[in-house]
Amino acid sequence: MINRKITAVAGLAAAALVLAACGAQPQAPSNEKTGALTVATTSNNQAPMEAVIEAYKKKSGLDVNLTVADTAQYQTTLRTQLSSGTASDVFTVWPGSGNPGAISILQKAGYLADLSDRPWAGKVEPGTAETLRIGGKTYGLPSKLDAIGAIYNAATLKETGLKVPATYSELLTFCADAKAKGKVAFALGIQTDWVTQLIPYALVASTVYAADPGFNDKMAQNQATFAASGWADALAKYQEMGKAGCFNDDPLGTDVTASYGLVNTGKAIGVVQVLASFSQIASTAPARTEFGFFPLPGGDSGTNPVPRGIGVSFAVNETAKNRVNALDFVDWLATPEAIKVWFDAAPGIPAIQGADVGAEPAVQAAIDIIAAGHTAPFPDSGWPSAKVQAAHFTGIQQLFSGQADAGQVLASMDEAYSAG
Repeated sequence: MINRKITAVAGLAAAALVLAACGAQPQAPSNEKTGALTVATTSNNQAPMEAVIEAYKKKSGLDVNLTVADTAQYQTTLRTQLSSGTASDVFTVWPGSGNPGAISILQKAGYLADLSDRPWAGKVEPGTAETLRIGGKTYGLPSKLDAIGAIYNAATLKETGLKVPATYSELLTFCADAKAKGKVAFALGIQTDWVTQLIPYALVASTVYAADPGFNDKMAQNQATFAASGWADALAKYQEMGKAGCFNDDPLGTDVTASYGLVNTGKAIGVVQVLASFSQIASTAPARTEFGFFPLPGGDSGTNPVPRGIGVSFAVNETAKNRVNALDFVDWLATPEAIKVWFDAAPGIPAIQGADVGAEPAVQAAIDIIAAGHTAPFPDSGWPSAKVQAAHFTGIQQLFSGQADAGQVLASMDEAYSAG
């Protein structure tokens, strides 16, 4: 049996802070093989991680302890745990520096082991490997590629008789027609703060990156701002979608799990989400529920790019108590055997080249869009720190509560970006 711990926000944060306050010292790394391993990941990876750990336990005979937490609480407490010496041996990380669990932030603090010499380092999908490298060294194993778009209940869409919108104008009509048929077009649960970013990210793929693929570089060189870019158009469209009835009542009072429930009960046609959440959505749906995926149109060109990036990646704690086991486990995650176990449990797009996995219709739709080259970056992959993401989360919630307008939200993001 996998030793599993699913932690509450308050409990996890409080425990981590108490340990830090008590002056807990980081554990010394060990090159001795032990009988144990600790792993931490986010809740949308729980099912596949449990599956690969079960398979790995049979192979290795190790006692594996898995900690699972919601993305927001996980990111909030990871660095505190690392600094206090209480972090797991292997844990989920993100590329860039846009959130507290991003590799640039963690590596700068010395928390990540160098994985450049691992056997899988040269097998990562091109264009992805670089996102987990710093100074030419690799600090993470990218397991799964990701995309943001509308994951929809195929039966509910068929029930309404509506068609997937191909333009933004069609999108507004789609929302109005769905509402007239007693359905919500897109379930929205922005009580969960990280969900606030998903629709803006999907829209800026068209309003920013379609015309200006180098926007992130311009931001880094102080040649562009959020406020004076297509970000303003994206937030205006986000608000227009709300007025058009695209979302459920009280998005601020709806969390991410409740939004999935609206889709799975047929009350909503779909939800704009990361593809990494697909398995979590499907796991609570009635048996034989079929899902589809389409890019959220941000313009009227008819060509709609999707934000594409890394959905799941793993790092090794530089001071891991079970370092030998941690390295072996990450190496095993990159093998065909482990990849098959992971993607059988949670359909998705492997980041390791040559992986042979089946694809659900929703996943295949995303694969086809990516293969056609209709992609944009995850915007936060180019942000200098987690401050911008925090400003974005807060700003969108204030936008929906009437406490701020779009200009104020973007000004706060520009201020956070400048602060670095």
